[in-house]
Amino acid sequence: MICRYECIFGRDDADGWDVRQAMNDLAGYDSVPEPRIIIAALQACRRLNDYALSVRFLEMVKCKCGNNVDVIYPYIVQEVGPTVAELGCDFPENLGYDKPELWLDSVYDY
Repeated sequence: MICRYECIFGRDDADGWDVRQAMNDLAGYDSVPEPRIIIAALQACRRLNDYALSVRFLEMVKCKCGNNVDVIYPYIVQEVGPTVAELGCDFPENLGYDKPELWLDSVYDY
């Protein structure tokens, strides 16, 4: 599976539709993608010049961690962090996407 997605993301003739289809396939699996696949996907996003897609893909990876987000996601950040810095991307946490924008205290809590 790793080689399949690395090949899809690494193709020079892959357009935005191909990359999005592969990312959608990854989102449908019941597992967290390997760091090699995540790096290949981020490089494909950079080649397509699609910053928003790279941030949303990283957000999907964090969501796929499920209940083990405190264990798995720091490992992913550690492995993928240098590539994210090299490509000029940001993690969703750095952009504030991990917190609701218009969150208010509930009136029923008082």
